[in-house]
Amino acid sequence: MVLAAGLGTRMAPLARACAKPALPVLDVPVIARMVKSLAAAQMERVIVNTHAWPETLRAALVDSPSAIDWVPESAPRGSGGGILGARDLLDGDSPFLVINGDMCLELDWRALVAHHEKSGALATLALRDDFRKGEFGSIGYDREGYVCRITERIDMGNEKASGLFIGVQVMSPAIFARMPSRLSFEIFPDVYVPALRAAAKLATWLQPVSSAWWPVGTPRELLDTNLDALAGEIGSHSTKIAVTAQVAGEVVAPAWIGEDARVEAGARIGPHAVVSRGAIVRSGARLERSVALPGAEVAAGESLARAVAHGREVWRDG
Repeated sequence: MVLAAGLGTRMAPLARACAKPALPVLDVPVIARMVKSLAAAQMERVIVNTHAWPETLRAALVDSPSAIDWVPESAPRGSGGGILGARDLLDGDSPFLVINGDMCLELDWRALVAHHEKSGALATLALRDDFRKGEFGSIGYDREGYVCRITERIDMGNEKASGLFIGVQVMSPAIFARMPSRLSFEIFPDVYVPALRAAAKLATWLQPVSSAWWPVGTPRELLDTNLDALAGEIGSHSTKIAVTAQVAGEVVAPAWIGEDARVEAGARIGPHAVVSRGAIVRSGARLERSVALPGAEVAAGESLARAVAHGREVWRDG
Protein backbone atom coordinates (compact mmCIF):
# COMPACT_ATOMS: atom_id res chain seq x y z
CA MET A 1 0.00 0.00 0.00
CA VAL A 2 1.27 3.47 -0.93
CA LEU A 3 -0.01 6.22 1.36
CA ALA A 4 -0.93 9.14 -0.91
CA ALA A 5 -3.92 10.80 0.79
CA GLY A 6 -2.16 13.70 2.47
CA LEU A 7 -3.10 17.33 1.91
CA GLY A 8 0.37 18.33 0.71
CA THR A 9 0.50 21.22 3.19
CA ARG A 10 4.30 21.16 3.51
CA MET A 11 4.65 21.25 -0.28
CA ALA A 12 2.80 24.56 -0.61
CA PRO A 13 2.61 26.32 -2.96
CA LEU A 14 3.74 23.61 -5.41
CA ALA A 15 0.95 21.17 -4.51
CA ARG A 16 -1.79 23.74 -5.10
CA ALA A 17 -3.41 21.62 -7.84
CA CYS A 18 -1.47 18.38 -7.62
CA ALA A 19 -1.20 15.54 -5.11
CA LYS A 20 2.32 15.57 -3.69
CA PRO A 21 3.25 12.03 -4.87
CA ALA A 22 2.26 13.04 -8.42
CA LEU A 23 4.93 15.74 -8.60
CA PRO A 24 7.78 14.80 -10.94
CA VAL A 25 11.45 13.95 -10.57
CA LEU A 26 13.00 14.29 -14.03
CA ASP A 27 9.49 14.19 -15.52
CA VAL A 28 8.53 10.93 -13.81
CA PRO A 29 5.98 11.30 -10.97
CA VAL A 30 7.32 10.26 -7.58
CA ILE A 31 4.59 7.64 -7.16
CA ALA A 32 5.24 6.22 -10.63
CA ARG A 33 8.89 5.72 -9.72
CA MET A 34 7.79 3.89 -6.58
CA VAL A 35 5.34 1.59 -8.36
CA LYS A 36 7.88 0.79 -11.08
CA SER A 37 10.36 -0.27 -8.40
CA LEU A 38 7.74 -2.46 -6.73
CA ALA A 39 6.79 -4.07 -10.04
CA ALA A 40 10.44 -4.90 -10.69
CA ALA A 41 10.35 -6.86 -7.42
CA GLN A 42 7.29 -8.82 -8.66
CA MET A 43 4.76 -6.92 -6.54
CA GLU A 44 1.68 -7.51 -8.69
CA ARG A 45 -0.88 -5.26 -6.97
CA VAL A 46 -0.57 -1.89 -5.31
CA ILE A 47 -3.18 -0.15 -3.16
CA VAL A 48 -3.19 3.66 -3.23
CA ASN A 49 -5.34 5.79 -0.95
CA THR A 50 -6.30 9.24 -2.21
CA HIS A 51 -7.86 12.45 -0.99
CA ALA A 52 -6.65 15.74 -2.49
CA TRP A 53 -6.31 15.90 -6.28
CA PRO A 54 -6.90 12.16 -6.90
CA GLU A 55 -7.07 12.70 -10.66
CA THR A 56 -3.39 13.68 -10.67
CA LEU A 57 -2.46 10.38 -9.02
CA ARG A 58 -4.55 8.43 -11.51
CA ALA A 59 -2.86 10.26 -14.36
CA ALA A 60 0.55 9.55 -12.85
CA LEU A 61 -0.21 5.82 -12.78
CA VAL A 62 -2.14 5.53 -16.04
CA ASP A 63 0.63 3.30 -17.44
CA SER A 64 1.34 1.46 -14.20
CA PRO A 65 3.12 -1.89 -14.62
CA SER A 66 1.14 -3.22 -11.63
CA ALA A 67 -2.60 -3.39 -11.03
CA ILE A 68 -3.80 -0.50 -8.85
CA ASP A 69 -6.58 -0.66 -6.25
CA TRP A 70 -7.78 2.85 -5.41
CA VAL A 71 -9.11 3.69 -1.93
CA PRO A 72 -10.59 7.23 -1.91
CA GLU A 73 -10.92 9.06 1.40
CA SER A 74 -13.54 11.78 1.80
CA ALA A 75 -11.40 13.23 4.61
CA PRO A 76 -7.79 12.46 5.57
CA ARG A 77 -7.62 9.49 7.92
CA GLY A 78 -3.99 9.69 8.99
CA SER A 79 -1.17 7.19 8.55
CA GLY A 80 -3.01 4.56 10.60
CA GLY A 81 -6.60 5.24 9.57
CA GLY A 82 -5.61 5.07 5.92
CA ILE A 83 -4.29 1.53 6.38
CA LEU A 84 -7.40 0.49 8.32
CA GLY A 85 -9.54 1.91 5.52
CA ALA A 86 -7.91 -0.58 3.12
CA ARG A 87 -8.31 -3.56 5.45
CA ASP A 88 -10.56 -5.48 3.07
CA LEU A 89 -7.73 -5.43 0.51
CA LEU A 90 -4.90 -6.11 2.96
CA ASP A 91 -6.21 -8.54 5.59
CA GLY A 92 -5.28 -12.17 5.04
CA ASP A 93 -2.51 -14.62 5.79
CA SER A 94 0.45 -12.70 4.36
CA PRO A 95 2.36 -9.61 5.48
CA PHE A 96 2.07 -6.45 3.42
CA LEU A 97 4.20 -3.40 2.68
CA VAL A 98 3.11 0.11 3.64
CA ILE A 99 5.06 2.93 1.97
CA ASN A 100 4.90 6.70 2.28
CA GLY A 101 4.16 8.14 -1.15
CA ASP A 102 6.33 11.27 -0.86
CA MET A 103 9.83 9.91 -1.39
CA CYS A 104 12.20 8.32 -3.88
CA LEU A 105 14.45 5.48 -2.79
CA GLU A 106 16.43 2.41 -3.74
CA LEU A 107 15.42 -0.60 -1.69
CA ASP A 108 15.54 -4.39 -1.86
CA TRP A 109 11.84 -4.96 -1.24
CA ARG A 110 12.00 -8.74 -1.21
CA ALA A 111 14.90 -8.79 1.27
CA LEU A 112 12.90 -6.53 3.59
CA VAL A 113 9.82 -8.75 3.44
CA ALA A 114 11.90 -11.90 3.97
CA HIS A 115 13.52 -10.31 7.03
CA HIS A 116 10.11 -9.50 8.46
CA GLU A 117 8.84 -13.03 7.93
CA LYS A 118 11.82 -14.43 9.85
CA SER A 119 11.50 -11.92 12.69
CA GLY A 120 8.09 -13.03 13.94
CA ALA A 121 7.34 -9.36 14.65
CA LEU A 122 4.07 -7.47 14.46
CA ALA A 123 5.74 -5.05 12.06
CA THR A 124 9.19 -4.27 10.67
CA LEU A 125 10.38 -0.70 10.23
CA ALA A 126 12.93 0.11 7.54
CA LEU A 127 15.61 2.38 8.97
CA ARG A 128 18.70 4.15 7.70
CA ASP A 129 21.87 5.21 9.51
CA ASP A 130 21.60 8.79 8.34
CA PHE A 131 22.71 12.19 9.66
CA ARG A 132 19.18 13.47 9.02
CA LYS A 133 17.83 11.45 11.94
CA GLY A 134 18.49 14.48 14.10
CA GLU A 135 16.04 16.43 11.93
CA PHE A 136 13.38 13.76 11.42
CA GLY A 137 13.71 11.85 14.71
CA SER A 138 15.22 8.43 15.28
CA ILE A 139 14.11 4.90 16.14
CA GLY A 140 16.26 3.02 18.66
CA TYR A 141 16.78 -0.74 18.50
CA ASP A 142 18.37 -3.34 20.80
CA ARG A 143 21.06 -5.96 20.13
CA GLU A 144 18.52 -8.28 18.51
CA GLY A 145 17.28 -5.55 16.19
CA TYR A 146 13.93 -4.98 17.86
CA VAL A 147 12.55 -1.49 18.43
CA CYS A 148 13.11 -0.22 21.96
CA ARG A 149 12.61 3.51 21.42
CA ILE A 150 10.38 5.61 19.17
CA THR A 151 11.76 9.17 19.04
CA GLU A 152 10.80 10.74 22.38
CA ARG A 153 7.44 9.00 22.57
CA ILE A 154 8.59 5.85 24.34
CA ASP A 155 11.92 4.43 25.55
CA MET A 156 12.07 0.82 26.77
CA GLY A 157 15.83 0.91 27.40
CA ASN A 158 18.60 -1.45 26.15
CA GLU A 159 19.25 0.63 23.05
CA LYS A 160 22.20 -0.51 20.94
CA ALA A 161 21.90 1.91 18.02
CA SER A 162 19.37 4.04 16.20
CA GLY A 163 18.28 4.88 12.68
CA LEU A 164 16.08 7.19 10.66
CA PHE A 165 12.69 5.74 9.68
CA ILE A 166 12.51 5.97 5.90
CA GLY A 167 8.74 5.66 5.51
CA VAL A 168 8.68 1.94 4.65
CA GLN A 169 7.26 -0.79 6.87
CA VAL A 170 6.06 -4.37 6.64
CA MET A 171 3.03 -5.36 8.70
CA SER A 172 1.55 -8.67 9.69
CA PRO A 173 -2.25 -8.85 9.46
CA ALA A 174 -2.37 -9.13 13.27
CA ILE A 175 -1.73 -5.37 13.27
CA PHE A 176 -5.43 -4.73 12.61
CA ALA A 177 -6.39 -6.15 16.02
CA ARG A 178 -4.27 -3.43 17.65
CA MET A 179 -5.77 -0.52 15.72
CA PRO A 180 -8.31 1.80 17.37
CA SER A 181 -11.86 1.67 16.06
CA ARG A 182 -12.04 5.34 15.08
CA LEU A 183 -11.70 6.54 11.48
CA SER A 184 -8.63 8.76 11.85
CA PHE A 185 -5.43 7.96 13.75
CA GLU A 186 -1.64 7.76 13.36
CA ILE A 187 0.33 4.53 13.23
CA PHE A 188 3.20 5.46 15.57
CA PRO A 189 1.49 7.04 18.61
CA ASP A 190 -1.78 5.14 18.35
CA VAL A 191 -0.57 1.64 17.40
CA TYR A 192 3.19 1.16 17.79
CA VAL A 193 3.64 2.91 21.16
CA PRO A 194 0.82 0.93 22.84
CA ALA A 195 2.10 -2.26 21.17
CA LEU A 196 5.56 -1.77 22.70
CA ARG A 197 4.01 -1.13 26.11
CA ALA A 198 2.17 -4.44 25.71
CA ALA A 199 5.49 -6.24 24.95
CA ALA A 200 4.75 -6.77 21.25
CA LYS A 201 7.79 -7.05 19.00
CA LEU A 202 8.58 -4.49 16.32
CA ALA A 203 11.58 -5.43 14.18
CA THR A 204 13.97 -3.19 12.26
CA TRP A 205 15.75 -3.54 8.92
CA LEU A 206 18.58 -1.27 7.79
CA GLN A 207 18.72 0.17 4.30
CA PRO A 208 22.35 0.25 3.10
CA VAL A 209 23.74 3.78 3.31
CA SER A 210 24.96 3.40 -0.27
CA SER A 211 21.33 3.23 -1.44
CA ALA A 212 19.47 6.44 -2.18
CA TRP A 213 16.71 7.87 -0.01
CA TRP A 214 15.25 11.23 -0.98
CA PRO A 215 12.25 12.60 0.94
CA VAL A 216 10.04 14.72 -1.33
CA GLY A 217 7.79 16.45 1.17
CA THR A 218 8.71 20.13 0.72
CA PRO A 219 9.66 22.39 -2.21
CA ARG A 220 13.30 22.30 -1.10
CA GLU A 221 13.27 18.50 -1.01
CA LEU A 222 11.63 18.32 -4.45
CA LEU A 223 14.33 20.63 -5.80
CA ASP A 224 17.16 18.66 -4.20
CA THR A 225 15.76 15.33 -5.35
CA ASN A 226 15.54 16.52 -8.96
CA LEU A 227 19.11 17.83 -8.84
CA ASP A 228 20.44 14.65 -7.20
CA ALA A 229 18.60 12.51 -9.75
CA LEU A 230 20.01 14.69 -12.54
CA ALA A 231 23.55 14.00 -11.37
CA GLY A 232 22.88 10.33 -10.69
CA GLU A 233 20.84 9.40 -13.76
CA ILE A 234 22.23 11.76 -16.40
CA GLY A 235 25.74 12.45 -15.08
CA SER A 236 27.60 15.56 -14.07
CA HIS A 237 28.82 16.31 -17.59
CA SER A 238 25.80 15.35 -19.69
CA THR A 239 22.55 16.80 -20.94
CA LYS A 240 19.33 15.09 -21.96
CA ILE A 241 17.15 16.96 -24.43
CA ALA A 242 13.90 15.34 -25.56
CA VAL A 243 13.38 14.95 -29.30
CA THR A 244 10.21 17.07 -29.15
CA ALA A 245 11.84 19.89 -27.18
CA GLN A 246 12.52 23.22 -28.92
CA VAL A 247 15.84 24.62 -27.77
CA ALA A 248 17.18 27.86 -29.21
CA GLY A 249 19.03 29.00 -26.09
CA GLU A 250 22.20 27.78 -24.38
CA VAL A 251 22.23 24.53 -22.39
CA VAL A 252 25.09 23.87 -19.94
CA ALA A 253 25.58 20.39 -18.46
CA PRO A 254 24.24 18.84 -16.41
CA ALA A 255 20.75 19.67 -17.61
CA TRP A 256 17.42 18.05 -18.52
CA ILE A 257 15.00 19.39 -21.14
CA GLY A 258 11.72 17.45 -21.24
CA GLU A 259 9.25 16.66 -23.99
CA ASP A 260 7.64 19.66 -25.71
CA ALA A 261 9.63 22.08 -23.53
CA ARG A 262 10.73 25.38 -25.12
CA VAL A 263 13.92 27.29 -24.42
CA GLU A 264 13.90 30.55 -26.33
CA ALA A 265 16.93 32.24 -27.90
CA GLY A 266 19.00 34.12 -25.36
CA ALA A 267 17.94 31.90 -22.45
CA ARG A 268 20.55 29.88 -20.54
CA ILE A 269 19.77 26.55 -18.90
CA GLY A 270 22.22 25.05 -16.41
CA PRO A 271 24.43 24.02 -14.99
CA HIS A 272 22.27 21.80 -12.76
CA ALA A 273 18.85 22.65 -14.17
CA VAL A 274 15.68 20.74 -15.07
CA VAL A 275 13.14 22.08 -17.56
CA SER A 276 10.24 19.66 -17.33
CA ARG A 277 7.73 18.55 -19.94
CA GLY A 278 5.89 21.44 -21.59
CA ALA A 279 7.70 24.17 -19.64
CA ILE A 280 8.67 27.41 -21.39
CA VAL A 281 11.79 29.44 -20.65
CA ARG A 282 11.53 32.85 -22.24
CA SER A 283 14.33 34.85 -23.86
CA GLY A 284 17.03 36.10 -21.53
CA ALA A 285 15.96 33.91 -18.59
CA ARG A 286 18.55 31.99 -16.57
CA LEU A 287 18.10 28.71 -14.66
CA GLU A 288 20.88 27.36 -12.46
CA ARG A 289 20.37 24.73 -9.74
CA SER A 290 16.67 25.14 -10.43
CA VAL A 291 13.65 23.26 -11.73
CA ALA A 292 10.82 24.36 -14.00
CA LEU A 293 7.88 22.03 -13.33
CA PRO A 294 5.65 20.74 -16.16
CA GLY A 295 3.83 23.58 -17.88
CA ALA A 296 5.73 26.31 -16.01
CA GLU A 297 6.58 29.56 -17.80
CA VAL A 298 9.74 31.39 -16.77
CA ALA A 299 9.43 35.05 -17.68
CA ALA A 300 11.84 36.81 -20.03
CA GLY A 301 14.93 38.00 -18.21
CA GLU A 302 14.07 36.07 -15.04
CA SER A 303 17.10 34.70 -13.16
CA LEU A 304 16.52 31.58 -11.07
CA ALA A 305 19.02 30.08 -8.65
CA ARG A 306 17.90 27.41 -6.14
CA ALA A 307 14.32 27.93 -7.27
CA VAL A 308 11.29 26.02 -8.58
CA ALA A 309 9.12 27.55 -11.30
CA HIS A 310 5.47 26.45 -11.20
CA GLY A 311 2.81 27.91 -13.46
CA ARG A 312 3.88 31.55 -13.79
CA GLU A 313 5.10 31.72 -10.21
CA VAL A 314 8.47 30.97 -8.62
CA TRP A 315 9.34 29.39 -5.28
CA ARG A 316 12.80 30.45 -4.11
CA ASP A 317 14.90 28.63 -1.53
CA GLY A 318 15.55 30.98 1.36
